Amino acid sequence: MEPETKEALDNFVDMSLITEVLYPVKSGKEATVYACRAHPDTGAEFLAAKVYKHIRDRNFKNDAVYQEGRLYGNSRERRAYETGTEFGLDVHFMLWVGQEWEHLKKLYKAGVYVPVPIKNVGRAILMEFYGTEDGPCPILQQAKVPPDRAPELWKLLKANIEMMLQADFVHGDLSPYNILVDLEDTSDPLRIIDLPQAVDARFNPNARDMLERDVAITYRYFEKRGVQDNPKAFVADLWRKWKRAEL
Repeated sequence: MEPETKEALDNFVDMSLITEVLYPVKSGKEATVYACRAHPDTGAEFLAAKVYKHIRDRNFKNDAVYQEGRLYGNSRERRAYETGTEFGLDVHFMLWVGQEWEHLKKLYKAGVYVPVPIKNVGRAILMEFYGTEDGPCPILQQAKVPPDRAPELWKLLKANIEMMLQADFVHGDLSPYNILVDLEDTSDPLRIIDLPQAVDARFNPNARDMLERDVAITYRYFEKRGVQDNPKAFVADLWRKWKRAEL
């Protein structure tokens, strides 16, 4: 573990939120998620810590389409971001981390099935660990969803997509790779993760296209498991209701 990552995680130890880091759950181009033993005062057994790699150290996606309509703190920050200076990279990086934290809080408050947000310090976010002592719940892509469970999961996912839009958000990158599922828990069977790129549908002109893509990509997974639906009609109806403030 690199020193900067250890320092980021040690902050949560110092704040009596976790007692130790157990193992990396998932390591991607943008961040690594660690399973942590929760401090007894939190009331949880485990928590998940997501530590972002610095923008200079990762293959950062071209996120211009996600940034449209977003506001920056001041004109200096906007200029630095747009010109790609060293300061601009720092602005871009912290904006990306801060966005996930803010999105998590707002969507959790709106009732969306996202991990419970616990704390954000610098480039690390502490949140609910969705799993058991045996390990994290699998992503949908790797889960063995039986055909008789697929319709209910698709219905619940559509309800969450609707709740997100009701809160003016579109995930923007939804797929079977960022949905966690617990097939043993019929009352609480999924979590939607990876939210830094989520957009505010009120301000981003690409939001409608992103919504259609999110639904189409996730529906393909369920269609292969026997679910019959009309994703385009669902999106059209959902967008119409949102535009009319009927959600």
